[in-house]
Amino acid sequence: MNATNRGLGRTALVVVGLALFVAGVATILVQTVPAAASAWHDAARSLADLGSGASREASVTAWTWVLGGGVVLAVLALVVLSALGGGRTGTVVDDDGSSDGVAGSVRIDAAAVQHALSTAVGAMPEVGSLAVDVHRVRGRSALRIRVHPRRGASPRAITSGVEGIVADLDALLGDRLPVLLEIARGGSGSGRTDRVR
Repeated sequence: MNATNRGLGRTALVVVGLALFVAGVATILVQTVPAAASAWHDAARSLADLGSGASREASVTAWTWVLGGGVVLAVLALVVLSALGGGRTGTVVDDDGSSDGVAGSVRIDAAAVQHALSTAVGAMPEVGSLAVDVHRVRGRSALRIRVHPRRGASPRAITSGVEGIVADLDALLGDRLPVLLEIARGGSGSGRTDRVR
């Protein structure tokens, strides 16, 4: 559950993969094909324009290409990094009343919902510990409740209890929120891997 742009992530993976593939093929060609080795040495000689002994015009052109490439890479990195993230949001409900024709606005903070759910679900005898996160998924707020049950607790009892609590929350908010309930397997202190239910 996160807001990462999948298309952008896949595009970045394809570009990085192709760059690594081309670099690998070029390395093999330089080692095995004399013409490729000659082209590599010619390209290396052109890098001499970056040195202190190069003419001013050649040095300016070479450094312009290097710095321009660095700026392009930095911008691409910022775009990718800004699109990444857990997709967490600080607001669960933000309604200005325009859809119902009611004056005023209602805003419910994620911390309030997290606290209410943590208190209600944490009071269940089957629950050892839990974490509640609010994420933005496809333009809507969604809840992720991760429960670590006590040893021997029934997952069905936890699921039923959490469903009742979430139904009460939906009635209170006046909107039905998507919920991902994640129950860690094996109870508190178990070294076994977790499983999403």
